[in-house]
Amino acid sequence: MSPARAIAAGAWRNQIKTLAWNELRRSLFSRRSLPLYLLVAMPLVLMALRAVFLPEAARVDPSKATVEFAEVFLFFLLRFIVFFANAVIFVRLFRGEILERSLHYTLLAPVPREVLVLGKYLGGVLSAVLLLVPTICASYFLTYLPHGAPGLQLMVSSSGLGILARYILIVVLASCAYGGLFILAGLYFKNPMVPAILFLGWETLTPFLPAFLKSLSFVHYLVSFAPVPVSLGAFALLARPVAWWLALLALLGSTAVLLFLAGRVAARLEVTYSAD
Repeated sequence: MSPARAIAAGAWRNQIKTLAWNELRRSLFSRRSLPLYLLVAMPLVLMALRAVFLPEAARVDPSKATVEFAEVFLFFLLRFIVFFANAVIFVRLFRGEILERSLHYTLLAPVPREVLVLGKYLGGVLSAVLLLVPTICASYFLTYLPHGAPGLQLMVSSSGLGILARYILIVVLASCAYGGLFILAGLYFKNPMVPAILFLGWETLTPFLPAFLKSLSFVHYLVSFAPVPVSLGAFALLARPVAWWLALLALLGSTAVLLFLAGRVAARLEVTYSAD
């Protein structure tokens, strides 16, 4: 690598770090982060109420908690909490600055638009992971808590911690994939939450879609990493499970494509606050 390219690469790395840190601070440590904390508090409150009011007869067998958490994770945490937390974080990376009339300061900085997108994206991923992973871990703990010592022993066993690690992996991959989708939506749509809600409907209907249409859903690939199988109901259409390596390639490949498109859109971005 030539000295000029080495200097440019070093400058871009520093710019990406600065952008990522700024987005992390704005997403988690500012007034606009309050809706995110209220969102992730929802499952914790629900799981705490379950721990308090669970009938004594249901506390005897801690193994049931494993299946119960798998159902809660698949139908509520992944499809609702993880989805909307990422939507809020990544949509606001650009659209939030446009609404706050501060994006022009960022665009005036000598930062390539592709570097700008990548730095903001990495900051969003870090924010989502730091917010959602503790939420999943706390929910997992609260699921086993009402089962007493046998439940806690099962939770901290090698199999229990392995199951939790798989759920954390799903959250990280979901944040990467949804992040690419929502940063592009925030750049392209004036009201990105409308396509976000439409995509949520698509993700929710995934079990009932034909195999070809399932392949257009992130959830279809994310559940390939699920450690505990969950029944999708009598009306769900069967589809051949996706191998974990193929699911990983699909998620990372689609994320790369979405970020590439976001970089192209950002390269042509012109801020006109009067139109927003």
